[in-house]
Amino acid sequence: MTAKFAMVIAPASTPAAPQRDNDEAAQIAARVASGPGFWTEWLAELGRQGLLEDLLAGDVIARALREAPTGHKYDRVLTAKMTVVCVLVACLFPGAGYDTVLATAFGLPGLKLRPGAGTPTGPALSQARKLLGEQVMQRLFELDAAVADADLGIGLLWKGLEVTAIDGTTMELARNGVLEGEFGVPAAGARPLLRVTAHVRTATFRWIGAAVGGYHDGENALADQLEDSFRPGILNLADRGFFSMHRWIRFSGTGADLAWRIKNGAKSVPLKTLETLPDGSELVMLHESDGMRARRRKEAGDLRAARLPDTIARLVTFTVTATTRSGRTKTTRMRVLTTLLDHEAHPAWEIAALYAERWQIEIAFLHLKKTVRGPRRPLRGQSPEFARQEAWALLLIHNITATASARAAGSAGIDPGLIPFTAVLGLIRSHVAAETPCRHCGHRPASPLASLHTAILALPRHRQGRQRTSGRTAAERRTRHTEEVTYTIDITKSNLPKWDTTPET
Repeated sequence: MTAKFAMVIAPASTPAAPQRDNDEAAQIAARVASGPGFWTEWLAELGRQGLLEDLLAGDVIARALREAPTGHKYDRVLTAKMTVVCVLVACLFPGAGYDTVLATAFGLPGLKLRPGAGTPTGPALSQARKLLGEQVMQRLFELDAAVADADLGIGLLWKGLEVTAIDGTTMELARNGVLEGEFGVPAAGARPLLRVTAHVRTATFRWIGAAVGGYHDGENALADQLEDSFRPGILNLADRGFFSMHRWIRFSGTGADLAWRIKNGAKSVPLKTLETLPDGSELVMLHESDGMRARRRKEAGDLRAARLPDTIARLVTFTVTATTRSGRTKTTRMRVLTTLLDHEAHPAWEIAALYAERWQIEIAFLHLKKTVRGPRRPLRGQSPEFARQEAWALLLIHNITATASARAAGSAGIDPGLIPFTAVLGLIRSHVAAETPCRHCGHRPASPLASLHTAILALPRHRQGRQRTSGRTAAERRTRHTEEVTYTIDITKSNLPKWDTTPET
C-alpha cells in the first residue's frame, strides 16, 4: 500500500468477521512499512477540521464540552465530540437513518480514532446521546449565536441600531405517552408539540437567542427567558401578544430599544397621552392599575409586590392600506409602542415602515421548519431529553446555514437577504457529503470551505424590492392568485385619554 492511500473506516455497522483482527494487524503493519511519509499525511489529516466545525464559531464544540456536566464516560469511538457531530449530521440530513448518519459522520476528517476502528451502531449512538444530554447542544447553540453580524462583515443597521425580532413557533414530535405528558398536545389525537420562542437578527436570519419548552408553556413564558439576549445597540420588534408592562420595563432596562406592537383596544394597554408630537406620534404614560397589580401579584405568587413605576414611552398609531394590482384594498390599523422618544431622530413614519421587518422572523421559522427539518416531519427524539437536544441542534444547523450566507454576503458587500437560504443549505449538505473518503482508495477532497464560499456567491440572487400578497388560508389561495401590491402608511391619532398632570395636594 502506497503512502497516498488513507486509512478507510468501515462504513457498515456489521458484526466483525473472525479474521478481522488479523486484517487490522496487517493493515497497520503495511502502514508502518510505508515510512514516515504516510504518518505525516495521517497526522495532518487527524488535525484537520471538518466543514461543520469550520462553519461554527471558533472552537465552540470544545468550549461547550468543557462547560458540560462531567462524571460519565464515553465509548472510545463515540466520544463526546463525535456524538455532537453525529447529532448535527442527523439534523443536517433529517431523512437519513442512523446507519447512514453514522457512516457520514465517521467519514468526516479530523477524527482521532484508533486504526481499524469500526463504525458504531444506531443503539450505540442512542446511548451516547443519552450521556451527552441536552445541555451541551444548548450551550453550543448559545456560543455560536453570540457572534454578532458585524463580526461577519454585515453592517446593515437602522440609524445605528441592530434590528431584531422575537416570536414563537411549534414543532411536531413523535407520538408516545411520555412526550405527550411532557410537552402537551393541542387537541385529542394530535401529535405532541414542542414550543420554541426565539430572538432573530432580521438582517441575516441568524438566531441571537432561543428558549425551548412545551406546548402549554406559552410564548410569553418562554420569551421571559430571552432577556439576557437583549443589550444596548439593539432595536427589538415584537408582535402584539408579547407586551406586558412588567416585561416592557425589564427588557428596556437592558439598554435595548423596543418597538412592540400593542393591541388596539382602548383598555388593553395602560396608556394615557402626555403630549402629541409634531409627527403625529404621542408621548404616553404607562401606569399599572390596581387590577393589573393584583393579577401580577397572583401570577408571581408575591402578594406584596410593589406597583410598577410609571414609565414614559412613545406611541405611533398608523394605518397600512394594501392595494393589489387588480384594485383590491385592505386597511389595517396598528399601534406600535417604542422607547425611541425623539421624534426628530426617529420620525413616526419611519418607525411604522420599519415594523414590517418583524416579518423576517416568520421567514426564519419557515426556513427552520420546512427547509432544515422538512415539511411536517416530526423530530426523531423518542424522549423529552432527545427532543430538546434535537431542537437545539436544528436551531444550530439553521444558524450555520445563515452564517455561511452572511459571510459570503459580507465579503461581496451585498444584502444577505438576496442569497437563497434553501440553495445554501443544499450546498452545505453536498459539501459535507463530499468530505467523506472514497471507500476504494481513501481519497478525500481538500477542505471544501473555500469552494462552498465560491458556490454561495455564484447562486442566483433574489429579486430586490418585491412586494406581493396572496390569500392567507388554503381556501383563499385556491381563488386568489399572488399579486403585486403597494402599501400606503398614514399616521393617525390614538384618541387615548389624557394623563392628569395636576399635582397632588
